[in-house]
Amino acid sequence: MSLTLEQVQRIAHLARIEISESEARTTQSHLNGIFQLIEQMQAVDTRGVKPMAHAQDLSQRLRADAVT
Repeated sequence: MSLTLEQVQRIAHLARIEISESEARTTQSHLNGIFQLIEQMQAVDTRGVKPMAHAQDLSQRLRADAVT
């Protein structure tokens, strides 16, 4: 997926952001780079990988679950 310059300008208009032509081109480049990264991440085969809540193996200190 990639955005056209017109789509970037429409998004800016909907967000009520005034954007020049050069800013729109720069933003288009940045957004398209983000979309390419997302496509690369979605292409990775993650079958067999257990979901995790944190990148490091951390445990949270919890208080005892007692009625008070």
